[in-house]
Amino acid sequence: MQPRVLLIQPPIEDFYITPIRTYPLNLIYLASALEAAGIEVSILDCLNPLTRRTLAYPEVFDYLKEYYDPNEKGPTKLFGHYYRFGLSDEAILQHIETFAPDIIGISANFTAYFDAVETLCQKINKAFPSIKIILGGYHATVFSDAIKQRLPFVDLISGEGEAALLTMLGIDAAPFNFETFIPDHHLINPSLYPMHRQNMAALVASRGCVKACTFCTVSSMYGRSMRWRTVEGIMAEMKTLYDTRHVRVFDFEDDNLSLNRAWFMALLTEIIATFKDIRLYAMNGIALETLDQPLLELMWQAGFRNLNLSLVTAQESEQTRLNRGTNNTIFDRVVKEAKAIGFAITAYFILGLPDQTATDIKETLSFLYKYDILVAPSVFYPPPGTPLYNDEPWIMCRSSAFALNPSTFPRSEQVNIFRRVREMNLARHLSLPAMDKPLYLPTNRPEENC
Repeated sequence: MQPRVLLIQPPIEDFYITPIRTYPLNLIYLASALEAAGIEVSILDCLNPLTRRTLAYPEVFDYLKEYYDPNEKGPTKLFGHYYRFGLSDEAILQHIETFAPDIIGISANFTAYFDAVETLCQKINKAFPSIKIILGGYHATVFSDAIKQRLPFVDLISGEGEAALLTMLGIDAAPFNFETFIPDHHLINPSLYPMHRQNMAALVASRGCVKACTFCTVSSMYGRSMRWRTVEGIMAEMKTLYDTRHVRVFDFEDDNLSLNRAWFMALLTEIIATFKDIRLYAMNGIALETLDQPLLELMWQAGFRNLNLSLVTAQESEQTRLNRGTNNTIFDRVVKEAKAIGFAITAYFILGLPDQTATDIKETLSFLYKYDILVAPSVFYPPPGTPLYNDEPWIMCRSSAFALNPSTFPRSEQVNIFRRVREMNLARHLSLPAMDKPLYLPTNRPEENC
């Protein structure tokens, strides 16, 4: 008799959440692989529909009260309360009792959010000791030994989950092949993931990364080689979502969507021939060095209107040290070509890199604000599984923590620059010399760098 399996996307606890990035694509892949093997499976997405509850600040974050004011309003507001986003543990336990699974698989992707996963596992094990609990995802891969010490009753999957989970359940994993597999999204409600007031679905067309950026975690999960799905399989998935799930917005969650130029152009050509009313995104970003005018024009015809480009830093010596594989000249060319076509561009830089200073950031901003683009800071934290990680507490591995506080670039300066970037995005008439003015605004209460 085959087991019943419940797959859970757990709640998270943080100062903020980006709802559009909560599509449970990894669980859809796992569920589809299990269903193909004849196993009954259900997905519990604890984040959708999204709810939140205010929590007390974890003591480790007390230092952030100097910067985050829950009563502050306005466009330069950063964060306020600390929240639990998603179902309560009690609601999850009730769902488990109703579905009565034999096996529960829980996504443990994010190091910063593992405390909530750990507590949930302990409650499940106490309430349902006969249910097998399996953890998978990036955090479960990088910290498997430490997790096993803390939760000896759970089983762990490292790396890609589909074949590993099938094997753990005693099922032949040979039929699963990422390149030809077509996931089925029927176990989730597409209306819970809207964008532009239409149903949105996330896709992945490739896995792996041939690059070696020192702050990137992709290779720890998927390796250094690249694998691409067939164009036919991706089109079949998109057609099913379009026809049966009424999806009109598609987000490719790839890390290197455009790296294989011939394959990508073939995919875009098929999309253009098939769909006339869809929007396409690559929210994880798209590699600068792969883009040129012919490819950008094809992307526009297919339905892309926005580009997320990761510059990281405008200091080319740092680009080399971080193994970025791109430079300011490439960025300049791509932005100009894309803007001429009509793309809206968001350029990301990293705020708070090791050894970075406020002067370094101002140099990057001086470069970026030459262009008519949105500038987005990504606050650095030491990513587990990379050379930059140095046994930092798990809970600190999040952008909202402003985790690093070196004397060369104190946290207060990082927070103020983060706020000023928001100001400058909203008021493009501000000239760059404003960076040399106080990087906070006066308020009607005692000044707290806000």
